[in-house]
Amino acid sequence: MSPHSSNYQSLAAQVAVRIAAEIKSGTWQEWLPGERTLTDTLHVSRKTLRKALAQLQRDGVLVTTQGLGHQIAGSRSTAPTPRADLSIGLLTPESLENLRPYTALWVDELRALLFENGIRLATFSGHRFFNTRPENALRRLVQQNPQTAWVLAHTNGPIQQWFSDQRVPCVIAGSCHPGHELPNVDKDNFACCRHAAGAMLRHGHRRLAFLTRQSQRAGDIESEAGFTDALRRSSHRNVEPVIMRHDGTVAGVNRLLARLFNQPAPPTALLVANPVYYLSAITFLAQRSLRVPQDVSLVSRDDDTFLTYLTPEPTRYSLNAKTYAKRLLHPLQSLLRGEPVTHPVHRIDPVFAPGASLATVKP
Repeated sequence: MSPHSSNYQSLAAQVAVRIAAEIKSGTWQEWLPGERTLTDTLHVSRKTLRKALAQLQRDGVLVTTQGLGHQIAGSRSTAPTPRADLSIGLLTPESLENLRPYTALWVDELRALLFENGIRLATFSGHRFFNTRPENALRRLVQQNPQTAWVLAHTNGPIQQWFSDQRVPCVIAGSCHPGHELPNVDKDNFACCRHAAGAMLRHGHRRLAFLTRQSQRAGDIESEAGFTDALRRSSHRNVEPVIMRHDGTVAGVNRLLARLFNQPAPPTALLVANPVYYLSAITFLAQRSLRVPQDVSLVSRDDDTFLTYLTPEPTRYSLNAKTYAKRLLHPLQSLLRGEPVTHPVHRIDPVFAPGASLATVKP
């Protein structure tokens, strides 16, 4: 279509129409989300978005306040605004396409389950919510994006503390830090890692290490405790737990593994948290000409779709994404009804997949 056609509408004008329609349907009330969230949601550049917002300001739809954001005109009315529907907000550190495939799977399953019940799932992401002082960013997020309840994925202690202090209804997709009483649903990481360490011991391994991230998420802390508990309870006195915490980068993983395998007596078995770091570990071992499992046994604490393409098939602990989504739905339904969650701590036993990456130590 020619840009000179009378029917032509610029991209900014189309975005303005879309935002106005979302406001009218009740998607956003009182405040619009931040510009970063809007660009991700609407799939447009920040330049186009700002042109659309300027148009909505001229049309009297929005009132922009420097430092606060874009408020919907008339939202300060004392009359209550009826909700068009119920909505759950999902908060993650990164956008879904940058998270593990398994996370995207259970989010899709949860979205479908909520949709069947007439409930919308809105996603929000950003590292600014996951730093050590997230209070201002979280306050603005919740005020500008009112939700019936929230699902918090991959959270740290400060996020959980803020939601607990503010009494914002939420469910932790993961484990809750000690001292917080938020509903949470997770795999039983303590039992999982205790079982993994026990399996290594039964295969004759006495030099074991656990490779995990230094994020200190509650699930990782529980994992370390389970791994350590199995070794301390072992009848083998020469077994000592070795915990290696990396910074989340491939270079950081390689540095730790190099330090570990440069020792005179390196580990013969390695438990790895998070499947992406299992890939880093098996690649490092291959570069060192160390075979799995002949030279080093590997066990993944978690499962993901891409692990099935590896040879040898990884020994791992699997939790079906649909099962996990269903378990998350139960406490969310209580919050949606305005009821307390009767069983706030819910642990799911994963399925042990033996694989072929764990072998018996040769005498």
